[in-house]
Amino acid sequence: MNTVHLWHGIQASSDSGRFSVIYVSARPGQEVKVRLCVVSDEEHRYTLNIGDTFPVRDEIWQLSRVEDLPSDDWTVVLDKVSPSPESAPSPASS
Repeated sequence: MNTVHLWHGIQASSDSGRFSVIYVSARPGQEVKVRLCVVSDEEHRYTLNIGDTFPVRDEIWQLSRVEDLPSDDWTVVLDKVSPSPESAPSPASS
């Protein structure tokens, strides 16, 4: 799974962990902030702006966007930006 969509109160999973949104802050004139909980080997909490990245095991994920703001029916979209070493193609032999 390379993209995760999160809604208020709904947890989502990928092969590397579970994700949930603690809160979204979208105050006028300020950057959107997302407080995210990620559970893989351990639980981690991150406060992120759009474009910020964070680790999940051996992968790097990014907060790509928050859709449908300022309504309460927002969707947080996370994208995997680098694969884990196990899923990366192995170099060709010469």
